[in-house]
Amino acid sequence: MTIQQPARQTVDLAMFGGDRAVPRELGIRPWPMVTGQDEQAVHRVLRSGRFTSASSGEQEIAGLEREWARFVGTEHCVAVSNGTAALSVALGAAGVEPGDEVIVPALSFIGSATAPLHLMAVPVFVDIDPVTFNLDPAALEAAITSRTKAIVVVHLHGLPADMDRITEIAARHGITVVEDAAQAHGARYRGRSVGSIGAVNTFSLNVSKNLATCGEGGLITTDDADVATRA
Repeated sequence: MTIQQPARQTVDLAMFGGDRAVPRELGIRPWPMVTGQDEQAVHRVLRSGRFTSASSGEQEIAGLEREWARFVGTEHCVAVSNGTAALSVALGAAGVEPGDEVIVPALSFIGSATAPLHLMAVPVFVDIDPVTFNLDPAALEAAITSRTKAIVVVHLHGLPADMDRITEIAARHGITVVEDAAQAHGARYRGRSVGSIGAVNTFSLNVSKNLATCGEGGLITTDDADVATRA
């Protein structure tokens, strides 16, 4: 007796002749979307004549820091020039020094690995989970040595990494966890905002991100007042 298997249905991607995921009539939306409220905010800054945090009476940057700390659920936020700078400053504030090893995922934006290099530390690449594309906790533990000072955990493409297992491993070895949430603004892990779980954490405000400026920017979050002061 022969059992006939049902025919398999395949769906081609649009680039290979399949249907478009986004109908053509919707068009291409510009990103970031600049609203009238955004334009008013820029004009407010221009009229103030205060363009850096060193300007006497400047309130916009401090306001952003307060609002983002409140949104994420941390005690402190420090605004910096971009997401890679945020990682470099966060690692330095966490005590990473020349010669220390910093574990980073093998799949990420280049900034995850260049940030340790800015401190003359050594990035150690660890493989990812093939399902989530985030740091594989088992591979992470195998890569820890006596020189490991920090772990950079990237929430790639907005999907939170397995923070329970990662923080448990880090705590057992006395290693600092730094969340790189550059692509994960607003994402939550078991009810907590990403960027509030590690000892010190970072976000990017690059024009390509889901919380975008019209250029560059970065944010560092932490509950540790000493780390925030050093940053």
